[in-house]
Amino acid sequence: MSGLVMVLGLFAVTILAVVVGERTQLPYPILLLLAVAGLSFLPVLPRFAIDPEIILPLFLPPLLFAMARRASWSVFRRRWRTLLIMAFVLTAVTTVSAAGVVLLLVPGIEVPLAFALGAMVAPPDPVAVESVAEPAKVPRGIMRTLQTEGLFNDAVAIVVFSTSIRSLDGEGEFSHVFLNFLVGAVLAVAIGYVIGWLASAASRTIRNVAATGAVTIIVPFVAYLVAEEVHASGVIAVVVTALEINRRIDPEAVRDRLMTASFWEVVDLLVTGTAFGLMGLEIRNIVDAEGWRQIAGYLGVAAAVVAVSILVRFAATLLLRFVEIRRHSGAVPRSWRDCLVIAWCGMRGLATLALALSLPTWSESHMAEYRRLVVVVAALVLLVTLVPTGLLLPWLIRTLRLTEDGSVEAEEVSELAGRAQYAACHALEVYFENLDLPEPERHELRSWAKRLKTRLEVDHHWDHIGGTALTDTAIRRASDIHDMVVGAQSVALEAARGEILEARRDPMVDVAVVDQVLRRIDMRALSMPQAPDAAPPVPSPRRTRRSPVKKATSSGTSNLANWRGRIRRR
Repeated sequence: MSGLVMVLGLFAVTILAVVVGERTQLPYPILLLLAVAGLSFLPVLPRFAIDPEIILPLFLPPLLFAMARRASWSVFRRRWRTLLIMAFVLTAVTTVSAAGVVLLLVPGIEVPLAFALGAMVAPPDPVAVESVAEPAKVPRGIMRTLQTEGLFNDAVAIVVFSTSIRSLDGEGEFSHVFLNFLVGAVLAVAIGYVIGWLASAASRTIRNVAATGAVTIIVPFVAYLVAEEVHASGVIAVVVTALEINRRIDPEAVRDRLMTASFWEVVDLLVTGTAFGLMGLEIRNIVDAEGWRQIAGYLGVAAAVVAVSILVRFAATLLLRFVEIRRHSGAVPRSWRDCLVIAWCGMRGLATLALALSLPTWSESHMAEYRRLVVVVAALVLLVTLVPTGLLLPWLIRTLRLTEDGSVEAEEVSELAGRAQYAACHALEVYFENLDLPEPERHELRSWAKRLKTRLEVDHHWDHIGGTALTDTAIRRASDIHDMVVGAQSVALEAARGEILEARRDPMVDVAVVDQVLRRIDMRALSMPQAPDAAPPVPSPRRTRRSPVKKATSSGTSNLANWRGRIRRR
């Protein structure tokens, strides 16, 4: 019962922290961690500890899955250099650098144990980074770089940590760490692909909306546990599963898509809040176990590890900028200010804490002493990289004048909506050509489509997609073709949705903007009357890159090409 009360209490504090964070413009995860840490020292509250063996399997799968749902394969294909430098190279170099500092400052510590500490503090926590950076209004280009990095760096750190611990116990060779990671990554990709395919097939078969949502909750845990069972990377398996589900998205599953998106927003909030709350609770447990004097004695080592981690991260961002300058890509980081913000956003979090607490207990007295040092240093690095940097991040963004006013995002939304609107007009032209109607009614429908296209040319707004037909007085009076109009609306919305889903595969288009426009189109589709069963068959408006719809009227094709060009140039 005490565990249930504690979880409900963390939920309540999470909601309160979100409200306070919105009013104070401070990251709510930091407020939550500080509040729970402070409350945990109250004498009336009992101590609460969670088994470290279940921290990663319990929290990482849903949190990584929620993040990966907002990405796509095309994004990773475009940003593979960012992924290679920031997720793999940076994590490995930070691990080696931190281990070197520990070996230098702590005589006698075992080399594998030093590397285990380096692996703990090497990966910035993707949940912590995103939860802190979004309220701070970090520019979206920098956010995309941080998200790309955050989905895979835990995988590298966990492999190094596991190999180090097995080496200490005499069960493996530390020199095999690269081979272990390579084999585990390949297996994880295969597992994620298969589970993503199975989950997509199940979602298409299941007709119940609630059951479809339940599938998305189970899938990340299945992917993680299956991968870990065969000694593959559970982190990579979860990410690949989410990406594969996104790739196989059913365009017609409008209700499922809206329900699942809303459901995962709630799950993401509560799981994130619980994770940060547990970090706050563990602060008291560490203080009770080690004492303030012991902790103070490790401050020097922790400060050195933090310093070298930040320096290595800043050097990696400079390397990434040099690579992008050589390619003339214009991608982030574009300036030293971008490099500074990316280096600043190196918050450690859940993975660091879980790995530190999962250290085995050794009977030898000197190993027990080193274990205490490793746990305390990891906790101090977590606090220093998370709390001060997180609270000062909004100030840093304002000082560097990197604040975005939302105009760029609004313009991208408008342009992408315009792309969908022209696709809808093309589909309507094909639809009208296939209707078996007398010429007067056909002329009336063509006139409506022409008026709609004229409105689109002066007001590129998603509300016009399928939204003007039933409010047009002339069409409304023509009750005998009412069903045709409803069918036309359905065709227009399907074409718009198909165009937006096609845009999601475009590496030059922001996935967050695509999802925003897609959500609006889905909501519009739910508010529309259903197309009659007797409606005449028409060519499918969902298009591939070789769709005949693009070969419609020359002016329409030119307009759509112009819209695509404007989107890609961004």
